[in-house]
Amino acid sequence: MAGVDIASGRPPGKKTSALRRPKRRVGIRIDMTPMVDIAFLLLIFYMVTTIFMQPQAMEISLPPDKEKSVPIKESNLLTFRVDEDGTVYKNFGKEKPEVFGLDSLRAYLKRENEEKPKLVTFIKIHKDAKYSIMVELIDEMQVVEKLLQQRDPGFSYRFAVAPLSEQDIKDLQAIKTTNKPS
Repeated sequence: MAGVDIASGRPPGKKTSALRRPKRRVGIRIDMTPMVDIAFLLLIFYMVTTIFMQPQAMEISLPPDKEKSVPIKESNLLTFRVDEDGTVYKNFGKEKPEVFGLDSLRAYLKRENEEKPKLVTFIKIHKDAKYSIMVELIDEMQVVEKLLQQRDPGFSYRFAVAPLSEQDIKDLQAIKTTNKPS
């Protein structure tokens, strides 16, 4: 609460003349404690209720049950493998994986989906590979999906993501050693 202090009639050390009456000074002291309390309460309220940054999430549809599997023809299965140093390999079915550059990924995916309407893409990524490569692959698939939905509104891009198996790592190491210049 605010309080008012009234000063004494005459300041100390000064003499007054008989004709002139000294002015009374009123000393005001305002208690700032309630205002500080309200300011901190408002600050805490805004800190608790304000959203500083929207969480960013990537939407991935997962199958309903791991035990159920969907049969896919090997000719309709496109597999991308990403090793620990970020090299991307692609193959269809049981073909031998070959190095693939991501610069032509969108055009390649669009062409393959137009040729094979039941194409399923499988991304296998090494646990030590950069996360940005997987994100780039999925982003390009979503862009291709939007492009193909303009032509066919019922189109949906089908893909799955999994870690590289030990056999995949051995296969990629064998490919690296055979492609190494002597």
